Amino acid sequence: MAVTAEVWEETHEYHRQQQQFHALLNHGVGIVSGLEVIASDPPDSSVYVQPGIAIDPSGRSIVMPQGLSFDLGAVEGPIYLILSYGESRPRAGGGYNGNEDILYVHSEYSIEARATLPTRSHIELARLRKENRAAPILDAKNSAQPKVNEIDLRFRREIGIKATEIVTLGVVHLGGKKHPKHGQGASYLARALRASESNRVWVDDDVTLTASNLSSYTLLYLVGRDSFQLKQEETDVLSGFLREGGSLFMESCHQEGEGTPAADRSFTELASSLGVKLEDLPAGHALLTDPHLFAVPPTGYESKGSHKVRVGGGVVLSTHDYGCLWQAEQRSGPPSREQIRAALEWGSNIVAYAMARRQKARTEQRLAATGQELLMIQ
Repeated sequence: MAVTAEVWEETHEYHRQQQQFHALLNHGVGIVSGLEVIASDPPDSSVYVQPGIAIDPSGRSIVMPQGLSFDLGAVEGPIYLILSYGESRPRAGGGYNGNEDILYVHSEYSIEARATLPTRSHIELARLRKENRAAPILDAKNSAQPKVNEIDLRFRREIGIKATEIVTLGVVHLGGKKHPKHGQGASYLARALRASESNRVWVDDDVTLTASNLSSYTLLYLVGRDSFQLKQEETDVLSGFLREGGSLFMESCHQEGEGTPAADRSFTELASSLGVKLEDLPAGHALLTDPHLFAVPPTGYESKGSHKVRVGGGVVLSTHDYGCLWQAEQRSGPPSREQIRAALEWGSNIVAYAMARRQKARTEQRLAATGQELLMIQ
């Protein structure tokens, strides 16, 4: 059979249809990977869309190889950020075997912002409601309940296989005495998270504060009982760790003796030396809502007296002593199953908070490395 232009075109159309059927049957419609939408820094009227891949309702693959900045302009009210598939007009593609007369059709994509969702084929990347034309666009403080002017990602349809992320929690013992039960408690927490969530959480006990070994940790768990003071180089290492998106969870061991451990004061002074202003945990904070909902932080090992959690700048300071409760001990006696479960869920929120900070830092680093290409809405 002679391979004419018509036969060639029919053959390729057949393969395109098979590829589209396969994509719809095995993956569905939505975002395969990437295409996250974040606010500009500092906030203005634009958002940044990261590179990624999607499949539209016709089964066509949309590949966005580079991130871009998209200016929503001076608009107000509901806004939907839409990604669509497109194809170019036939054009010369650089020639084949020196033949410049061969024309190629290139797959393309377009991004637009609309006041309503279109009826034509599209992929929703994000939505938001601008209060007024001058309002800056912000990342949502609570992704489950975005507010006015905050990016809403709840209605994105994500179909890709979620990669299993390795989360490493490093336990740092301060004050000259190691408190092994906190390392054991952190290990029990990690084991519970590995059993119930997609992320793989592992604990490295007795970590030293040197710049060369902290970059692999998502969260550092600083524990102590006695008073301590870090060397300036150790403080500098922790400060750099926070700047790179790391998080610190600090608390004293209450198991030995009565009263307030001397390390509580040392932890407060450490936060100050790091330039972090600690504040009482506000209602609606991610530590109270993601992924588990709390009205207030649960009780820890220390069931007597008044205890609190303060937070700021990636630092979480607790006087509850969750480390001992994570390994089923409490001052008032054996804790109930409900108390242990609440403490483990609280630990899950701490890990999620640290992961979100690390992910945001990685995104900002990618933006700084690749630069931003502005597109204006007409």
